[in-house]
Amino acid sequence: MEIALIKSYSNKPWRSPETYELIEDSLREKWRVRSIHTKNPQALYGFINRLKHEGGKQVFVFNIAEYLDEKNKTGFLPSLLEEWKVNHLGSSVKAIDIGLNKARTKEILDRCQIPTPRYFIATREDPENRIRAEKISYPLIVKPIEEGGHIGVREDSIVNDYAHLKDIINRVLAEHHQPALVEEYITGKGMREFSVGIIEGKIRLFTPVEIDFESMDGNHEILSFESAKKDLERIKPLRDKEILDQIIDLSIKTFNAIGANDYSRVDLRMNHTGCYVIEINIMPGLGPHSFLPEAAKGIHAIEYNQLIQKLTENSLQRQINGK
Repeated sequence: MEIALIKSYSNKPWRSPETYELIEDSLREKWRVRSIHTKNPQALYGFINRLKHEGGKQVFVFNIAEYLDEKNKTGFLPSLLEEWKVNHLGSSVKAIDIGLNKARTKEILDRCQIPTPRYFIATREDPENRIRAEKISYPLIVKPIEEGGHIGVREDSIVNDYAHLKDIINRVLAEHHQPALVEEYITGKGMREFSVGIIEGKIRLFTPVEIDFESMDGNHEILSFESAKKDLERIKPLRDKEILDQIIDLSIKTFNAIGANDYSRVDLRMNHTGCYVIEINIMPGLGPHSFLPEAAKGIHAIEYNQLIQKLTENSLQRQINGK
């Protein structure tokens, strides 16, 4: 078995050279590993083909990035690997496309009757946005529709009036060149936020944790891009069985509805009105301090190297079985 590790660096800590070095070391404990860092799809194609023909062995690609060139969003890796019919870690292009588009995700959640905050999509500055916002009622939160990793989410993304809403919509349109998701902001009495990692295998493992806002800097109880980039996010164990059962059930339904594979993370919020799925991260961070690896260690005593190996083995088994 040849493992091809694709390194696509970014300014996110879970895609740093240090993270990729840890992943490579973990894989080398069990397999021969060859790694590549390139922004050229043809160079990647040639690299994988050489591995296939050198030893006549099966090649499995360990990839945790959406793009070869994230800055310019070119070389969409899941699509390239699927087109080349290469076994690789993670979900199908179809599922990843859905997960990367918050509107499509919420359409599926609504269709499957999975509770999610009310929302509308703003494609331009439009007086109708005021009516839509008032119909949901403030406070609202505004996010780019096609970004992950909390990109475009700042503390001032929470809005309480139309003037502020208009400003943040315009900022998303100008800076991210994509529509804005304007969503009901779940807050108030009993507000809590959770993250549930899902690890596929013979036995599905769940890593439910609660976001520990009290231990984080910031004036608002949100997970912003700055807090993620600086590794300021904090989590704590969750022991309330009733809540555990509820958020795991919603996470399973979300994972299945989107058609995810191998691993994912579902983010949820609750208050006195109920529990809501915020989004699913189809390719969640696998840095040593990311939610899923930290929770896997804390809940299941799975060390980082064991997690990387388990994800690889489970994904290989799934694809060998033709699923």
